[in-house]
Amino acid sequence: MGQDRVVSYSSFWNTGNGALDTTLVADSGSTLGYNPIETHQVENHPQLDPWAAENAYMLANLNPNNTGLYYRDRVVSPMTYPWNTIGRLFFQRSNIDNGGWCTGSLVGRNLILTASHCFPWGYGRNRWMRFSPGFGNGVEPYGSSYVSQCRGVKNTFNVTGIDYIVCQLCEPLGDLTGWMGTKWWKDGDSYMGRPWRSSGYPTDAFQGNEQMLLSNITLLNVDFHGRLGKELETRVFASPGWSGGPMWEYIDGQPTIVGVCSGGEKDCSEEVGGCNGIKDSSLYHDVSAGGRLMTDLVAYGLAHWNHTD
Repeated sequence: MGQDRVVSYSSFWNTGNGALDTTLVADSGSTLGYNPIETHQVENHPQLDPWAAENAYMLANLNPNNTGLYYRDRVVSPMTYPWNTIGRLFFQRSNIDNGGWCTGSLVGRNLILTASHCFPWGYGRNRWMRFSPGFGNGVEPYGSSYVSQCRGVKNTFNVTGIDYIVCQLCEPLGDLTGWMGTKWWKDGDSYMGRPWRSSGYPTDAFQGNEQMLLSNITLLNVDFHGRLGKELETRVFASPGWSGGPMWEYIDGQPTIVGVCSGGEKDCSEEVGGCNGIKDSSLYHDVSAGGRLMTDLVAYGLAHWNHTD
């Protein structure tokens, strides 16, 4: 895998003459998806298998803020668009590392979008990442591809509104599966006014071997991360392995990603003074990272990496 390509939060849009890009005043932006099978996009409804955690009823009553951890759907056969654009992203930091996985999504013929904290920042030449779209039941129906390079703001731990990277694949798997579009809005109301879905490969359901789905997600709040990032806050649903998974929905008939699963944080972390002096705050919320930076990173990849050597 190639060198780290760390994006400076402010310099990514620098025009080179010291003037800030005037397109920053735009109200929204997007990148297009692609379905290789159908000329006219229709909303697909794959077979879903309801899943419940052990003792889900009791746990949901004890933790009503966390019901998304206990009740989800399994996508039985994620081989139809756009479900096949979502996949499991394997990684290893070094030869002595046991490795792990996150979730990623195709956003170009050879481009994926995932969380920045999933990338093995700063590790040596033996690190690698490998993406398998439509992964299900431990099977790789479209094969897989290693990652050659990634671009984004470095994040190794924190839950933030800019926790995403775009990565170039060695093989154009999107030619087989298609890919999803992305979108951002300047105002928060455009995110708040509709339900969302999130997809991922969490460890607590089928050991991460199945694509899981949570539908009808309602945002609790949209926090601005500077001018270019957004924290899309929801009730708790994500567990390890879901990181990097898309928050998405059909927008104007097209499956479109608006955020990337970053993780969970305490409500008090956003209060003045943070959680200092607070003995226990059991209220958490999950964050998916979205905003202009996400879509602009994808646009960069489409402009510079949308080819294979």
